[in-house]
Amino acid sequence: MQNFNDLEEGIKSFWKKNNIPEKVRKRNKGKKKFYFLDGPPYATGYIHIGTAWNKILKDSYLRYWRMRGYDVWDKPGYDTHGLPIENKVEQKLGLKSKGDIDRFGIENFNQECKKYATQFIDIMNEQFENLGAWMDWKNPYLTLDNDYIEGAWHTFKIGFEKGLLYKDVYPVHVCTRCETAVAYNEIEYIQLTDPSIYVKFPVYGKENEFLVVWTTTPWTLPSNTGIMVKPSADYVYVKVGNEILIIAEARLQHVMEKVGLGGYRIIKRVKGKGLEGLKYEHPLTDVFPFIKRLQNAHRIVLSEQYVSLEEGTGLVHTAPGHGQEDYKVGKENNLPIVSPLRLNGTYNNNCGRFSGKYAKSADDEIIEEFNVRGLLLYKEKITHEYPKCWRCSTPLLYMSVPQWFFRVTAIRDKLIEENNKVKWYPDWAGKRFEDWLRNLGDWPISRQRYWGIPLPIWECDRCGKSRVIGSVDELPQKPKDLHRPYIDEIEIECECKGKMKRVPDVLDVWFDSGLAAWSSLKYPKNKELFKSLWPCDLEIEGPDQIRGWWNSQLITSVITFNERPFNTVLFHGFVLDAHGNKMSKSKGNIVQPEDVVAKYGRDTLRFYLLSSPAWDDFFFNWSDTENVARTLNILRNTFIFIKTYVTKKPDRRPELKVEDKWIISRINSILAEYDKNMQSYSQYKSVQTLQDFILNDLSRWYIKLVRDRVWPNYDGKDKEAAFYTLLKISDMLLKMLAPITPFLAEHYYQELF
Repeated sequence: MQNFNDLEEGIKSFWKKNNIPEKVRKRNKGKKKFYFLDGPPYATGYIHIGTAWNKILKDSYLRYWRMRGYDVWDKPGYDTHGLPIENKVEQKLGLKSKGDIDRFGIENFNQECKKYATQFIDIMNEQFENLGAWMDWKNPYLTLDNDYIEGAWHTFKIGFEKGLLYKDVYPVHVCTRCETAVAYNEIEYIQLTDPSIYVKFPVYGKENEFLVVWTTTPWTLPSNTGIMVKPSADYVYVKVGNEILIIAEARLQHVMEKVGLGGYRIIKRVKGKGLEGLKYEHPLTDVFPFIKRLQNAHRIVLSEQYVSLEEGTGLVHTAPGHGQEDYKVGKENNLPIVSPLRLNGTYNNNCGRFSGKYAKSADDEIIEEFNVRGLLLYKEKITHEYPKCWRCSTPLLYMSVPQWFFRVTAIRDKLIEENNKVKWYPDWAGKRFEDWLRNLGDWPISRQRYWGIPLPIWECDRCGKSRVIGSVDELPQKPKDLHRPYIDEIEIECECKGKMKRVPDVLDVWFDSGLAAWSSLKYPKNKELFKSLWPCDLEIEGPDQIRGWWNSQLITSVITFNERPFNTVLFHGFVLDAHGNKMSKSKGNIVQPEDVVAKYGRDTLRFYLLSSPAWDDFFFNWSDTENVARTLNILRNTFIFIKTYVTKKPDRRPELKVEDKWIISRINSILAEYDKNMQSYSQYKSVQTLQDFILNDLSRWYIKLVRDRVWPNYDGKDKEAAFYTLLKISDMLLKMLAPITPFLAEHYYQELF
C-alpha cells in the first residue's frame, strides 16, 4: 500500500514556495467576515493526537468557509503564562519551591518561562502546519504580549467599576507545592486513602458527657470552632457505661455498630433545635495555643442544609477556615474563621509543637492526641475522591487566605441568558454548560505566583487605599515589559502622600485565555478591527473547556460587554485508545500523530479523524486507519486512471449517456448534502458520504461502466461524454475533498486541471 508522504511533501513545498495560504486570504479580503477564534493551547510541549484532532477539525471548517468565499480570520493563539509553564521551567532548573524561585530571582525565572514558551510556539506551529492546517502561523496571538496584558487590565478595571471585585479571607483550594490558590475550574480528582475517625468533644461543664463527630480530615480539627446539627432531626443522649454520648437518632445504630459499643440505652431525646448554643470544650486547647484566644467559639449551631443523616453521626465538625459550607454557616453564626496554615501547607507559629509540620502529614499525630485523652472512639482508612492540583497533581488543601474575587454570582443569571443565545453543536453540550453555570460560585482571581499577567492593583503602605489600573497610560512610568519584576518596581503616589505598591499577585491563567476574543484583536486600542469582527462566528474545543475556556470567556465577556463572545460552538470529545481507555505513557497506549503520518500520510490521518462525530470520543484503532488508507489508495488509483485515459477536455457539454447523467446527478446530490452537513458542523457525514461515493458509485460502478469508452483505441461518439463526465465529477469531488484531504486534492487537481 502506497504511503502518500512524498506526494504530501511536494504539495507542502508548493504551498510554502508560492505562499498559497496568504494568496487565498488576499483573494477573500474585504468579503463577508468569518471570525474564528482559536482556543490557545499551552505552549508547553509537542502536540499529541488530541491536539492534532483539534487543529484538523478547525482546519477542515476554515477551508470550507474560505471556499465559500468568506474572509476568514484564522489567527492561531497560545497560552503562555501560568503554572503549566512555570512547572516545566521548575523541572528544567531543578527548583522545588517558591523559596527556590525567589533565590534564583524572579527576573531570571520569568525570562526562562518566556524562553520556554516561545521555543515551543515555534515547534507547535511547525507541527500543526505539517498536518496541513492553514492558519496565520507567522502572527499568532500570545497572552504574554503587552497589548494582550493591557486588554486584561481593561477588563479587570471594568469589573472593579461594576462593583464585582472584592477582597476577602475565604476558604479556597490551595496547592501547597505551587503555593497558590486554585480555582474551582482547575480542580481534578484522584482516589486517595485517608483516615476516617469518630471522636468525642466534651460538653462544657458536664462530666462524662460528649458530642460525637466524624471526620476524614483530622488535620482540620485544631481549626474547629463549631459543631453543626440538623434542627428538625431527633438527637439522643445515650448512656454507655459511665459516659453519655449525643448522636442523631437516625445514625445511632450504625455508629454504635461501627465503633463497637453495645449495651447502651437512650436516656433523653431532643430536637436538634434544642441543642443550639450548647457549648463544648476543644480537646486540643493545650496543644495548639491559638485555640485559647478564640472567642464566641465551640458551640452547637444549626444547619438544615449541610447536616446529612446518611453518613457520620448527625453532628458535623465545623472548621469555617477550611471549607465553603463551614464558612457559610460560620459566618451566619458569628463563629471565628480560623486557618492556621501557611501556603506551603505547614502549621504556622501559633500551633505550638505542630508549627512547621505539614498539616496533612500530621493526621496520625492529631488522632493520637485524641486517643491519649480517651476521646477517640474509632479509626479506619477509607479511599475516596479527593481534589488535586491540575498541574502538579499535589493533593489540595482547603484553607482561608486573602484573595481577590470576582463576584460571579451577581452575573450568573446573565451568563445563563447569554449562553441560551449560543448555537451549540450538539445541543446537549450547551445544556451541560448551562448546568455548570447554574452552580458557579465567585471566582478567586488572584494567584501567588510569578509568570502571569500582573494583578493591576496598587495598595498604599500608609492609608491602605487601593487603586485599580486599566491601562499603561494610567501608570506614572511605562515599562517596556509589563511582567514581574519590572511592573513591581513602579510606585504610585497616594493622595495621603504614602506610596502605593503593586499587590504582588498575578491573575488566574484562565482569565488570560478568557479574554482572547478581544485581546487577540488588540482591543481596546484597535476598536475598528474589533467592531468589524465581534462576536466570534465559531469556536471548536473539547469537553474540558466547559469549565475552562468557555467558562472564563463568558464570564469576562459579560463583565466587559454584557454579552456573549461567541455565536456558535462545536464541542468535540477526547481521543482514546481502541478500548476506550485514556492514553498515557504508563499504559503504553499513546499514539503520536507523527507515527501515523510516517506510516500512512497526513491525509489518511485527517480523513480518519474527520470520519466520526466531533462530539463523540474518538477511539483510535490502527486497523481502522489501515482501512482509510485503502480507501485513499482506491481514490488515488481512480485519479491515475482518469489522468491516464482522459486525454482531452471537451469544449462543450456533449450528449450524455444514462450512466453519465446518473453519476452527475449523484454527485450533485452529494454536494447538496455536503454543504448541509458542513454548515451544521457534521463533517463526519460529509466524509462518510464521500467515502461511499468513491468506493461504490465511482470506483465499483461508473469507472467499470465507462472503462471501454475511454480506451485509447475506442473512437465511439460517447467517448467525449465519458471524458466530460469524469472531469466534471473529478472537479466537484476534489473541491469537496479539499477541506478533508487537502494534499491529495491539491495534487490531483493540478494533475487533472
